[in-house]
Amino acid sequence: MLARFSDRLPWPIPANPLSRALEARKVRGLPVLNFVESNPTRVGLGMREDGFFAALGDRAVEGYAPEPRGLPSAREALAQWLRSLHGPRAPGPAELFLCASTSEAYGWIFKLLCSPGEAVLVPKPGYPLFDYLAGLEGVEAKSYRLWYSHPKGWSVDLESLETGLKDGRTKAIVLINPNNPTGSYIKPQERAAIVGLASRYGAALIVDEVFYGFPLEAGGRSSFHGEEGVLTFVLDGLSKLLGLPQMKLGWIALSGPRAEIEVAGGRLEIIADTYLSAGTPAMRALPAWLGTVPAFQAGLGDRLGANLSALRSILEGPASPHRVLRCEGGWTALIESPRLLEEEDLALGLLEQEGLYVHPGFLFDLEKEACFASSLILPPQEFQKGAEAYLRFFSSLS
Repeated sequence: MLARFSDRLPWPIPANPLSRALEARKVRGLPVLNFVESNPTRVGLGMREDGFFAALGDRAVEGYAPEPRGLPSAREALAQWLRSLHGPRAPGPAELFLCASTSEAYGWIFKLLCSPGEAVLVPKPGYPLFDYLAGLEGVEAKSYRLWYSHPKGWSVDLESLETGLKDGRTKAIVLINPNNPTGSYIKPQERAAIVGLASRYGAALIVDEVFYGFPLEAGGRSSFHGEEGVLTFVLDGLSKLLGLPQMKLGWIALSGPRAEIEVAGGRLEIIADTYLSAGTPAMRALPAWLGTVPAFQAGLGDRLGANLSALRSILEGPASPHRVLRCEGGWTALIESPRLLEEEDLALGLLEQEGLYVHPGFLFDLEKEACFASSLILPPQEFQKGAEAYLRFFSSLS
């Protein structure tokens, strides 16, 4: 008898035509400009000053002192840093949990809140990873809608959010602040309404703020650190905060009603103790590295702003059929272009004709067509080259 597998992971997972075309182009040795490159270590953001990684060589890393919530020294430094940004309501060391990544953090929180068959609400458009993160925990990822109005930007459809809460089995609302790929922050007025809905229906908030420190066209933003109205988990980590995904260190910050924090913290500690996945070297280095965050964010922020400005300059104009959607923050900009062909065919044409690899909007459940994502962390010269290739391809079609 053959081995039997769970149904948590769909299989087989066929490669889509765009992925197959990309691989075929690489096999033929043809150049590819990856216009959606999201790995900061591949775009010149991995260069550090001499001595930056010296903390990893501290002899203290030779010892192993397992702490379910993470090393106290790291959590104390992180708590102080958060308070410097968000004030005295920010979490203290006891409300912080260190883990390997925000993806792992989602898994822990889904285990904490949901029994198999229950659900969480996730934004649409959004990053497709949630179907896997939830599915691997036996949890359903249901969507609520974000809608776009130009030039105002993106808003949360509160009606669809409440509809998703009414079934009684939805245990949490996932907020991405700012969202990826829409780049939209949760507005202060939206925050009040969302907290009210979560409280009314007994749902927790899971707020991913990995891109929070990279505002671009933000008219107003509000961090959920220290939220007191409902049980809240705020996620962040070194992957985006310092462009260090290879260090594998993220964290969860708890807030909300005190009684709920105590129960959630105790239960989450058992889950964290089961895995103990945060690495000692990165935790030891965290206090020193946090001091470099302002310089990193300022430098990358200049690049993000310059690339977004260049994208608008190249693609927009009085007679242009293209427009760049409002981008309040984050590392991604969305381009809306004429639907001269199906989105997938346009993406395949860009790759074949211009060697430009883009992500079409349907990968993120974007309702608008035709939309394509571009990565703002690319080196400016490379980014401008990609934007010009994009414009040239559409000009050739029209």
